[in-house]
Amino acid sequence: MIKYTVAMSVRMVCIVLGVFSQGWLMWVFFALAVFLPYFAVIIANAQGPDPKQTVATLIAPKLTISAQDIKIADDK
Repeated sequence: MIKYTVAMSVRMVCIVLGVFSQGWLMWVFFALAVFLPYFAVIIANAQGPDPKQTVATLIAPKLTISAQDIKIADDK
């Protein structure tokens, strides 16, 4: 959340600087103000796995059927 707040603060600074600047620098500030929210959301949502959580591993029992247990049903 802190990264997103910092990015949005930088965006507000870019908007103010874009209003008070002229020429190509104005376009750079406004372009940053337009595209910064996209990157801020990507950075805010890009979290790795939580090191506090442990992953549970389940092992299924092995199923074996011997040939003696197989019976063929007759239709008669």
